[in-house]
Amino acid sequence: MSGFEWARARCQRAESDTVQPAPQFEPELGEASRDWRQGDVFRDAKTFVFDTAWNPRPVDTTHGAVIVSQSCDAALPNRPRIQIAPVVQLKDDNDIREAASGKRPQYVAIPRLGIDFFADLDGITTVLKTALLGSERVAGIETDQEVREFAFSVARRFGRFAYPDEVVECLQPLTRTLQSKARKEQSPLGQLLTQVHSLRMECEDWTMTPYELTLIVVMEPDAIPFPEDVDEVPASLNQLSSNGLTDQINQLVQYLRDDGRNPTERYFGWQYLADAWALQCETIADSNDLSSFVGSVTAELVSVDGFPLSRYLASDSLDLDYLSDSRKPIQ
Repeated sequence: MSGFEWARARCQRAESDTVQPAPQFEPELGEASRDWRQGDVFRDAKTFVFDTAWNPRPVDTTHGAVIVSQSCDAALPNRPRIQIAPVVQLKDDNDIREAASGKRPQYVAIPRLGIDFFADLDGITTVLKTALLGSERVAGIETDQEVREFAFSVARRFGRFAYPDEVVECLQPLTRTLQSKARKEQSPLGQLLTQVHSLRMECEDWTMTPYELTLIVVMEPDAIPFPEDVDEVPASLNQLSSNGLTDQINQLVQYLRDDGRNPTERYFGWQYLADAWALQCETIADSNDLSSFVGSVTAELVSVDGFPLSRYLASDSLDLDYLSDSRKPIQ
């Protein structure tokens, strides 16, 4: 049976069955959902997944389920359906650490339940709100920061930009380095990365190759000085070369760790480090015969306080969620 014949037969079977239309309003709900918010946990809620025969199979929800719908959708009684995800308790310390830092976007922290409790976004289920009325509801998040991080983590899971494969290959040296060092704050690079809010990539036109890319290193507020009048590059900084980039990056890291650096030296030290990361990516494009896809990679250093919304919307996160604050939205 062809695909169209299968679809037609399935529709005919569906039409012949007695199907109850989805309710547009549930009188039993009343005003019960007015206080519901994203991040609320229902202790006895159930979630499901369909098997290959389209039969719903229950997902383990020993710890209940959490609302992942936006708070406005959760609270309005004239919206009868809601999205929930199973609450899971991770056991492995590495899994907990990676999920808490945002490195595993499948999981979203539910701090009010404990540091090892997370929403599993791979198990999201749509249910009628009335199905939740008999369950105990507790707050999974409370503070403004927790609310922002939960909402941002859910949004990022479904809004990540799909970079072309060739670009991903060119970014590998950078992503591998940051992935291995960012959570090791005792390492020299790990200590520096606590000053980085996030990394973003800007391309004027993703429909045309070769791509001209800009790596935007977004620094935390007051992490480094941004002089109004840029002075000359300090003589202690050497011009970057495509040869021996790893050694040059290590030297720049040591340079920036020197507490005796003046504001100009710190600013240019960070700019050179960003340039070195970009040059790494550009070098991979050349060596892997990807120059027809990635024409250039340049770097720009900005402060989170001075990063305009227009550029934020025109750029895309590298999803390097192992950076210390990469789960936080730019506020």
